[in-house]
Amino acid sequence: MYKGLIEKYRNFLPVSEKTPVITLCEGNTPLINASNLAREIGLNINLYLK
Repeated sequence: MYKGLIEKYRNFLPVSEKTPVITLCEGNTPLINASNLAREIGLNINLYLK
């Protein structure tokens, strides 16, 4: 089960086992291809939204 960004990167952050961590399980959402939006605004690119 995914536990959020703080837990994923805990070893790289200034937190300890005593640090209270509050999470919404953020950071595990997909990128959505927005090809219709890119075309509508006249861009010839691969556009993705979060």
